Amino acid sequence: METVGKAQLSVIKAWKEQKITKVTSKTQKKLHEISGWENKKTRKIESELASLQRKMDSKKMEEAERLRSKKAAVHAKAQEKKAKVQTRRAQEILHAEEEAARFEATGEVPNKASCSCF
Repeated sequence: METVGKAQLSVIKAWKEQKITKVTSKTQKKLHEISGWENKKTRKIESELASLQRKMDSKKMEEAERLRSKKAAVHAKAQEKKAKVQTRRAQEILHAEEEAARFEATGEVPNKASCSCF
């Protein structure tokens, strides 16, 4: 095997540096392409995610509004039922007062069947 001279070593070293530079450059280019691809895909996914979040928020708001409306309807129905109970109470009190006035006017005493207080 022959020994390599200084000139040859210099050529080999230059060739090696050129190869390393070329490989490094190629690698950097590939890495840059991959980063670009990743960024593009990530932005698209984030956009889809944001769109989905807006739709979900919209659905949440719609559902919340539906439930608020349902709650208001229940409240209105309860108020209506309470008003009916109060009206019936007032009518029954008026009826009792009228009957008591009739009993007082006639001197009649109510029978036990119509009064549970005795």
